[in-house]
Amino acid sequence: MSLPGRRRWTGLRPVTALRPTVRRRLRPTPTGAEVGRWEELVDSGPTGSRSYSLYTPPGLRPGVAVPLVVVLHGCMQSAKDAALGTEVNAYADREGFVAVYPEQSAADNLQLCWNWFQPRHQARGFGEPAAIARITERVLGARGGRGRAKLDHNRVHVMGLSAGGAMAGILAATYPDLYASVGIHSAPQFGAARSPMTALLAMKSGGPDPERQGRLAHAAMGPRARVVPVIVIQGDADRTVWAGNGDSVVRQWLTTSRLANGEGLELDFARPHASDARRAPGGLSYDVRCWNDSVGRPVVQYWVVADLGHAWSGGSSAGSYTDPRGPSATEAMCDFFGQTGLDGDLGVADPFGRHTVLRARAWMTRVRDIGRSGLGTLHEP
Repeated sequence: MSLPGRRRWTGLRPVTALRPTVRRRLRPTPTGAEVGRWEELVDSGPTGSRSYSLYTPPGLRPGVAVPLVVVLHGCMQSAKDAALGTEVNAYADREGFVAVYPEQSAADNLQLCWNWFQPRHQARGFGEPAAIARITERVLGARGGRGRAKLDHNRVHVMGLSAGGAMAGILAATYPDLYASVGIHSAPQFGAARSPMTALLAMKSGGPDPERQGRLAHAAMGPRARVVPVIVIQGDADRTVWAGNGDSVVRQWLTTSRLANGEGLELDFARPHASDARRAPGGLSYDVRCWNDSVGRPVVQYWVVADLGHAWSGGSSAGSYTDPRGPSATEAMCDFFGQTGLDGDLGVADPFGRHTVLRARAWMTRVRDIGRSGLGTLHEP
């Protein structure tokens, strides 16, 4: 989609960095009579039951592997509300992927927030990260049967708004062997808080030193450490999760990626490899900055939307916490996801066999962790 407005390019590969090619994927266009399937399901695990919804678009060919996108709602939202506001299902219809919407319960949080600010929900194998990963594994394991579309285990992505965005960041750090890339919209950085009080402080201030939090996120990856590509979207008029949080999230992930790569990856917040200024059809202007690896693959992409409050940019008014005037966050994230995958791992791809060794080590660790937490069906990478 061509967006009107002024441009300012820097770097060597701005066009490929900022205009991804995922939307060029060939897929039969569903007819007007075809509709997708929305299923409301329940996952039962060792820590209790959790509801989730699953959307399968029409026209997927049996036996052809397609991506899976995990969508995490914000506070005071539901799975259905998130689907309506983000319009992820419409994008799934167009591009051909399956979407799953885990849902928070009032029993776990009265405001339906994911508990990203509590330490027991910030680690692998415990709490809400384990529950969401278990749902993801369950969906992956249930697909691909006779007459059903397969899911590509190398192309599983997670996105979220606010509390959902914070939890998406936690999942990227604690399950980097499961999620290929992550989209974080209007949310604090990894481990920004350890209580409700410090959560409020982090949301106003941007949280602790992002380099320190970047090291903590890398430590949380353990032997599964890899460069997880991240796209961050933040409104500069947000008075719930203040704008400084976007900078903190980006700085944190630049640090985490440098450490995960371990091979001198140059990522400097002050020196993006590409930048662009645009205006959305709805009227809001926005800037995009990109940091890439040495061969131009995306590592971090940062969208700052002027005059956007605490809302999903470019979303539909059919859902809550949306602002249709901004660029489509759903399109931006899904296009970004289309450039990433575990089979194109940025952190372990080298000619000396390190890729195979680390994947095998991560697999053994994953077997151990899943055995401890009851995550369900395992799939060898």
